[in-house]
Amino acid sequence: MTVLPAVPLTLLVLLTGCGQVANIRSLSTAYAPPQSGETARVRVITDGMVRAVPGRDCLDWNVPGAGVMASVKSGFPDHNGETLGMPGPVYTWNAAVTSELLVPANKPIAFHYLGRLQYSRQCFSTMSFVPRPGADYMVQGSMSANCSFQLHELPAGAKQWVAVNPPPTGKIAMCNAMDNF
Repeated sequence: MTVLPAVPLTLLVLLTGCGQVANIRSLSTAYAPPQSGETARVRVITDGMVRAVPGRDCLDWNVPGAGVMASVKSGFPDHNGETLGMPGPVYTWNAAVTSELLVPANKPIAFHYLGRLQYSRQCFSTMSFVPRPGADYMVQGSMSANCSFQLHELPAGAKQWVAVNPPPTGKIAMCNAMDNF
């Protein structure tokens, strides 16, 4: 009779582990740019870690291509310093890293920012938007401005970066509710 109470507990432990495996994978896998199809270019600037999930407006670390784009902390896979020759200027700040990567166009892409532990405080932020083909974007994830993202666009053929208005929605959720456990 003591076996029955152990079954729900065992199932709970097993289900909890599924989400944690996906979360660990998201920290140990580099973002993979698309190999075909319409694309846009993204310059990522961060003082923490920025990860992305292509083709989703929610977080699902099992999606092909999902992973780390840039990270100030060593030991994580990243694309720090990669360049696609995007036009400047590159707005950066002390201790920030940059990378320039291709992302799928006309499909949503979800971003997750994880700030460095600083002054006993760590933060995270999320956002999603749909890049337009041929456009350049600057995605800045930082602890300043209340731990958030800033998004600027340089439309094809334009000469000046402009803030994306309205700003992309923040606080996106996990695609699969069980990934929260």
